[in-house]
Amino acid sequence: MSMLRDDDDYMEVRKEKKGIVLGLLLAVSAVVLVLTITFAMNKQPEKPAQTAKVKEEKAATEEIDLSETEGSKRTSNELSFWHMYDNEEEKNTVVPSITDSGEDDRVKEKFVPEEKEPLSDNAVSENTAGSQQHERDTVSENVFDVNELSEGHAQFVNIDNGIPGHNRFDEGFENEGIWKDYALNGRKTSFRGIDVSSYQKDIEWDRVASSGVDFAMLRVGSRGYSSGKVVLDENLLTNMRGCSENSVKIGLYFQSQAVNVIEAVEEANYCVASINGYNIEYPIVFSSESIVNDSYRTENLSKEELSAIARAFCDTIRLYGYKPMIAGTKKQFAMKMDLLSLNGYDLWLYDTDEISVFPYRYNMWQYNVTGEVEGIEGPVDLDIAFVDYSVK
Repeated sequence: MSMLRDDDDYMEVRKEKKGIVLGLLLAVSAVVLVLTITFAMNKQPEKPAQTAKVKEEKAATEEIDLSETEGSKRTSNELSFWHMYDNEEEKNTVVPSITDSGEDDRVKEKFVPEEKEPLSDNAVSENTAGSQQHERDTVSENVFDVNELSEGHAQFVNIDNGIPGHNRFDEGFENEGIWKDYALNGRKTSFRGIDVSSYQKDIEWDRVASSGVDFAMLRVGSRGYSSGKVVLDENLLTNMRGCSENSVKIGLYFQSQAVNVIEAVEEANYCVASINGYNIEYPIVFSSESIVNDSYRTENLSKEELSAIARAFCDTIRLYGYKPMIAGTKKQFAMKMDLLSLNGYDLWLYDTDEISVFPYRYNMWQYNVTGEVEGIEGPVDLDIAFVDYSVK
């Protein structure tokens, strides 16, 4: 009987040892799997994402609830991922706003029509006869010209009556020096602004405030159009401090080259982390534009894909309790985005025509890229806002 008990005990010990070894093997396998997945997710893609991959990531992200919930707002101090980004801007990887020569690269980046390129599905005609500014038809009952007058020829697209329009009248606009104002029933209802980045160098914000500027849209940073690297605008903190000390209301914008919703959420988080305790009263803006005479990360995105990316950015901004906005040219909005799917977001229009024929609702307008404002060396972009976001 004693020998039988000893055999039983021996077998129990062997079973326990086998269980421990099996458990250790499973744990090690799980760790290796997690590390493999983490490495794969963080590996920077060398080429723009293909359509199928973007749709896959979109479907995965749509399972995440980005809707606003009570008490969901987080502060920038709770975000800790600065090690992910470069501190200094790299040459030829970031889309600039104003070059040292004073030439506006943002204008160069706007979509330029190519004669051999087929028109989009909603494009109906192109008129190359009129080249003088204000001497060509730019809008009719059913179509509008997506090119600016400075481009020398018209390119028309259909007006979609399902997209909310604006109700402003041309005669409501008034010019006072460099500024464009809007008055409703004889009462001014607009606000004067500028948008700046490190290309404006050191700004004397006390003089800017004295010149009549109500708000400033400050560049947070950019994603390189070829490298995909995210870089911080080196003058952001200085500009936020200057605005805050001189009662200039602050908004932010990010020059995106996100190719999927995951990168868009990353860019939005980057913006929120940059706020650093400052009061942001104007919107935080998603801005995605084309690059002329060069390939760029987002050039092959469909309208649906780019719109989904913009929504992911905006929904993340809204989740933190800030006001989101989407920026673009007439052509960008009409031919590269699905505006029906963007009905719930405010638009910032880039258009240097004296009177814009963009028919849809927009709450802010960059109307001049060569403005001169006291306290700023060189040209600066001028804006008009039709909403006082500081009380919205």
